[in-house]
Amino acid sequence: MHLTPPYLSKYIKEKSGDTFGGIVRNVRMKKACTLLKNGNMTVETIADSVGYPNVEHFNRLFKEKFGMTPVQFRNKKQAQ
Repeated sequence: MHLTPPYLSKYIKEKSGDTFGGIVRNVRMKKACTLLKNGNMTVETIADSVGYPNVEHFNRLFKEKFGMTPVQFRNKKQAQ
């Protein structure tokens, strides 16, 4: 495509309203939610499978986005 990374980043931000990193983070969190709701994988395994080898970092980002830890999210969804 012959586009520079800065130009592409700016273009994505203008068109989507979010940064490339933000879009990637949202996709990862959506997949993590699906795995938490529909499976019995450990949080560590889920974090790694969606691209976060550091589970503490994954937990922190998940809590920032959803206001609860992945374990709390799983328990809440199972109770419903």
